[in-house]
Amino acid sequence: MNLLYNLLFDYTLRNVALGTLLLGLGSGAIGTFMTLRGESLIGDAIAHATLPGVALAYLLTGIKDPSLLLIGAAVAGIIGIGSIMTITGTTKIDSDGANGIILSIFFGFGLLLLTYIQKLPNSSQAGLDRFIFGQAATIVASDVAVIAVVQAVVLLALILFFKELKASTFDPQSTTVMGFNRKIIDVIFATLLVAVIVTGLQTVGVILISALLVSPAAAARQWTHSLKTMVILSSLFSGISGMVGSLISAATMDLPTGPVIVLVLTAIIIVSFLFGSKRGLVIKKIAQIKRHQRFDENRILFALEDLARSHEEEGLYHSRHTIALMVGERHGVKRLLKKLTAEGLLLDDGSASYLLSGEGKAHLATLHGGRS
Repeated sequence: MNLLYNLLFDYTLRNVALGTLLLGLGSGAIGTFMTLRGESLIGDAIAHATLPGVALAYLLTGIKDPSLLLIGAAVAGIIGIGSIMTITGTTKIDSDGANGIILSIFFGFGLLLLTYIQKLPNSSQAGLDRFIFGQAATIVASDVAVIAVVQAVVLLALILFFKELKASTFDPQSTTVMGFNRKIIDVIFATLLVAVIVTGLQTVGVILISALLVSPAAAARQWTHSLKTMVILSSLFSGISGMVGSLISAATMDLPTGPVIVLVLTAIIIVSFLFGSKRGLVIKKIAQIKRHQRFDENRILFALEDLARSHEEEGLYHSRHTIALMVGERHGVKRLLKKLTAEGLLLDDGSASYLLSGEGKAHLATLHGGRS
């Protein structure tokens, strides 16, 4: 109750929770396409590429105005993603290699500039280093408004260009046939990605922003095969992680918001990878066990059918031992026979002997039809 009260009436907590929620919604949505395109590292590369832009914006203006610093970050991010596209388009270096090159060069240059700024007279790196690790507590109402506008534009653009992005993601060659300009689609996607990353710098920093892009999409992939559903789930996972992480950080002393958000995302990923309805490891194992069990059950039914054919006398019950010999297994046959009897597929004479019921014969007829 105390946390809810603070969420409603505490200015800073309300801004942080709302800002991270909105940031997560856009990040998760754009991150879905980034992940499905096989470009998971590009978000990390662009995020690190923004750091020299922040430092140069400060050196040129001498002002630590967040708006000016984010403009510098955006320019650097655009240069970074443009460099990646140029490298992959004009050389034999693949996207992962290009991302690694840009990430290391730009981030190293950014750290060099921050070190230089720290040594300037009457200057301090304080206020700039938050763009590395994030500092959500510094979010004010105007920042939330900017985040809301940017994320709304990103989500609207994804809706408007959903068909084009889907085509370029799963079948890039078909975009031209469908009348889409692939280069324009890539530019739109890159612009949206830079916008999301830049707005997230102040909250989670260049190091953790990639987690909001990649992790929710990876988690959502375990629950669905539908692109639309995956985008929605990824957006929700990212947004909920941002808000919950902020609340946990506020309720616990000395815990930075960004890393807590990532830990919440980690929990969602673990649950998704284990229990996701489409790809979860536990769910897949349960389905495998059920398939094996159904296979063994059908073997018992076929065995009883063969036994019935081999005896002229109708309505003859056969012992569990005989059935076990027919299917070649002794372990688990007793349990399966009881289960089949409970399902009405077998009849039990009360002395551990069994006979196919009418439903069992109908079920076998269905199986035979499937084989034909």
